Order: sequence, then structure tokens, then C-alpha cells
Amino acid sequence: MSSKQPSRIRSIPGDSSKASSDNLVDILTPTGQVQEIRHQEGHILVCQGCCCGNTEKGFPPVPLEAWKSVWKARAIRRRVHLTIAGCLGPCPLANVVLVIYRGACIWLQAIDSPLQVRQVYDYVESMMSAGRYVPLPSNLEKFHFTRYDFDTGSCSATQAEYSAPGAK
Repeated sequence: MSSKQPSRIRSIPGDSSKASSDNLVDILTPTGQVQEIRHQEGHILVCQGCCCGNTEKGFPPVPLEAWKSVWKARAIRRRVHLTIAGCLGPCPLANVVLVIYRGACIWLQAIDSPLQVRQVYDYVESMMSAGRYVPLPSNLEKFHFTRYDFDTGSCSATQAEYSAPGAK
């Protein structure tokens, strides 16, 4: 019988649209120690792997400074984490971004400019305000792609396109 205790969330605000500096979770490690981590609503992963941003291969540079500076300026780090990652996989598309928000996976491609970076952050903040996944705004729809069966569809897609065969 395992003596493992479940994670304990100490403080999550009732209104998920408001930031709180103490959204902390106690995690029991395999060694029996309790480690404190921040409970996050979402995560933005920006690819800078083998192809994304590789100008020698003909791809546009990844606007890394925009990703970092806008994230800091909007002060959302306690709610949505930013990771500049290695290869995320869909290399032919280049400058790929994966937004994970409350279980929704939203893949974007060709995010090449500071303007597009701000549009992605606007979208993330719209979900933070709503406290849930919201469909992509029209200015980001053409950059959306589906990578996995469980990805969240774009707002132009119908729910039937993302349902299991035969499901209604």
C-alpha cells in the first residue's frame, strides 16, 4: 500500500480571471519530500529547434525578444508559463508555437513577427479573462493547424469535425 499523499493546492482564486501570487501546490516527490510549485493555467511553448528560426535553412528568425519582453510586460508569468523549447516536431511548418490552456492544445505556425506575438498574447489573455478555452480570433485562424487527434479545433471548424466517427 502506497503512503503517497495527493497534491495539495493551497490557494487558487475563486475568480479565475484574477491573478494571485499564491497559486501554489505542494507536490510529494518520490523521495518523500514536499516541493512547492506554482499552479499554472497555461503554457506557451515557442519552438527554436532544428528548423524554427534557422535562417540558414531559409526560415525566418523566431522573434524571441518579443516573446520574452511581452510576457514580462503583461505580468502573466504566475498564470501562464513561457518556454523557449527545442524542436516541437512539425519542422516543415517553422516558427511553431504550442499554446496549452486549461487542457486545450492550440498549435500555431509561421509566428514570425512581434505583431503576431502580441496577437498570441492577446488571445491567451482573452482565455484568462474568460477563465476557459475560447476559439481562436480571426487574425490567428490561418496560422492554426491540427497536430494530434485531441487538439482543439479552430473557431472556423465545426464541432463535428472534432468528434469521434459516428458521434453526435
